[in-house]
Amino acid sequence: MLRTAPSRERVETWISKYWLPFGYLALLSGLFWVPERSLYSKVFYGLIAFPALLAMLASPRKTQFLTKEPVVVLFFVFAIWLIISLLWSNSDQGMSSHLKRPLYALMLFGGCLFMALAQGGSTLGKALLYGAIATTIGAIYSLYLFFSDPGQDRLIGSGSLSNPLLTSHLLGFTCAYWLACWSCVERYRTLAFSCSVILLLALLATGSRTPLMAMTSVGLGLVFMVRSRQAFALLAFLVTGFLLLVMLAPDVLTQRGLSYRPDIWSETLQQIMQNPWLGQGYASPLAISIPAIGYTLSDPHNVALAVTYELGVIGLLLWCLMYAAALGSCIRFRHDPAFVIASAVLIYGLMAGMTEGSNFLSRPNESWFLTWIPLALVASLSIRKRLEQTSP
Repeated sequence: MLRTAPSRERVETWISKYWLPFGYLALLSGLFWVPERSLYSKVFYGLIAFPALLAMLASPRKTQFLTKEPVVVLFFVFAIWLIISLLWSNSDQGMSSHLKRPLYALMLFGGCLFMALAQGGSTLGKALLYGAIATTIGAIYSLYLFFSDPGQDRLIGSGSLSNPLLTSHLLGFTCAYWLACWSCVERYRTLAFSCSVILLLALLATGSRTPLMAMTSVGLGLVFMVRSRQAFALLAFLVTGFLLLVMLAPDVLTQRGLSYRPDIWSETLQQIMQNPWLGQGYASPLAISIPAIGYTLSDPHNVALAVTYELGVIGLLLWCLMYAAALGSCIRFRHDPAFVIASAVLIYGLMAGMTEGSNFLSRPNESWFLTWIPLALVASLSIRKRLEQTSP
């Protein structure tokens, strides 16, 4: 036993300091350089899910911290309800496939926890920083591809990125990170400003309007969290940029109208009312017929509606409570720059999910930048903060 304990500790330390940070870097930027989406998922399994599981088994004491974190506890309850809903789901996929998906998110929570507790709490922050830098480099390359191809009217990106709307999730997450750094981390201010400009240009090039609303919300959130000159300047910059866009290039905002969003949401709500409390069951197919479009849609373009359709009002309540717990932690510890950054990416994901997104619990993909990556970041930081406050 005397030999086993130190051996487990060395394994957990090595995983937390090297294996998981490399996996986190791959998770944040891998879509730019992994050629196939299925390979991106495998990268997550090998570089985050598997080492996180090993670390959790090697250090049960630290793993227990997850059971005391409100965000994770609510996720457990949400996942249990999701699994129960499979009893009445109309999904045509296998049960085993659905059961794995909550485990993927759980492994991300666990992996972030062990990084947050490693090296005095600096490992997770460094991994996030390097991931943001790598994503910015990917955005620069994607801009190069976009401007060098006259036939491409919207930026898609390199690697396994295939849809400008989905690409905007990844770019917006990273842009929110840099804007938060610019507001509250003085030593990264110049780097953060430069990267923010690059990512804002890339976001505009995607042609997606969702990030514009979400970024304005991030600016408002940072003003509340930081209340610094930089935060107010950031909000003024975002509002001024939006007004200039309206005056100089209004087509960016108006050429596609509302993209049938009100019609899509209305039709989704009608189907939700067929079984409002329990929902149709996890992964039940959604068919939205809008005569003006001419074909059937399966995406409600709203994460909350997707949750309600599949898991009912009960699932939506659990979903909202999970976000409320995360936002509460960010507000409580808002004097810590790490929580300011976490709040920025959380708010971005929450607001972007109002007009985009449907697959709220999937294999790792772009939608994770709106949901599980921000939630796991907040939960791990919250655990670390509480441990710091209770330690002698």
